[in-house]
Amino acid sequence: MSDPTPKRSWKSWLKLAAKIVIFLVVIAGVWYNVAHAVKDMQTHGDSVGPIQWGWLIVAGIIYAAASVPMASYWYCVLRALGQQPSYGRALRAFFIGHLGKYVPGKAMVVVLRTSLIQGEHVEKTAAVVAVFIETLTMVAVGAAYSGVIVAGLFREQAVLLAVAVGLGLCAGIPTLPPIFRKVVVLLRVTRLNPRLEDHLQGLNYRLMFIGWGAYFLAWTLMGVSYLAAMQAIPGAAAVGNPWLNLPLLIAAVGLAMVAGFVSLLPGGFGIRELILMQLTSPVFGRPVAVVAAVLLRVSWMVAEIVISIILYVLPFAFSRRKEPDAAVDESVPTPPIAR
Repeated sequence: MSDPTPKRSWKSWLKLAAKIVIFLVVIAGVWYNVAHAVKDMQTHGDSVGPIQWGWLIVAGIIYAAASVPMASYWYCVLRALGQQPSYGRALRAFFIGHLGKYVPGKAMVVVLRTSLIQGEHVEKTAAVVAVFIETLTMVAVGAAYSGVIVAGLFREQAVLLAVAVGLGLCAGIPTLPPIFRKVVVLLRVTRLNPRLEDHLQGLNYRLMFIGWGAYFLAWTLMGVSYLAAMQAIPGAAAVGNPWLNLPLLIAAVGLAMVAGFVSLLPGGFGIRELILMQLTSPVFGRPVAVVAAVLLRVSWMVAEIVISIILYVLPFAFSRRKEPDAAVDESVPTPPIAR
């Protein structure tokens, strides 16, 4: 009698092994960042007074809220590329994919997001292209937003201004729809998926403006999150009206995260904190600036881990979608493909 239990093929075992390896690598990357953050906290924590941990929870919640417009824009890009994911599934893939940035090279972000979103209604190559569009938009808006603030508040910081302008141009020009379409064609990505060239026609200036608006909101909220983290430190809370320092904190977060991303270091560790401390030390003092940079990383990392765990263990609730023959949701129309 034949065994009724189906045996796994070698491909199934290979996929399982790859998932385990990816999981272990991500855990190692997160642990590396946590260990260094704790070490810095132990070094400088005694000089700033007792930490108000409630404010860190607020900072993490605001950061989570800032991630929603980012994920929403990625969903819009997928739809513009002719894909049909559910919003919940796109949100789930985006948040879990965030953990990939704690692995050297940042490629794990692409791996995690595409593996979680691809399927019957989403092509792998289109998902990869969507990740690059969303990432370039993030860098472009962050650099441009920070550059404007630096130009207005820190004119003497010529190096930082030059870096912001340079990064903004390098990331912003490729996000222009005609240029991005040509880049994808020149890279011969369309050879992997002949339909991709048609899908790319869905990228237009309307989508680009949506992305810039979404990331303007996201970067502003991340600055507010940094402000909340600052309020957790007694020394920082005593520095005048905290809202007057919001432009400074937005610029610091924008430049720090963009530079950390470009560095390809796990989570931008070291580079991010260096820029945060460089810009905030003159106002808050070095001890407060150091501790605030560490607290910001910890609060954001905890928020990412908690949300990722919740979304990972609830795949069905966040991945369900209507069947193809169900009524079409007219609230989010798929952009027409120009031919």
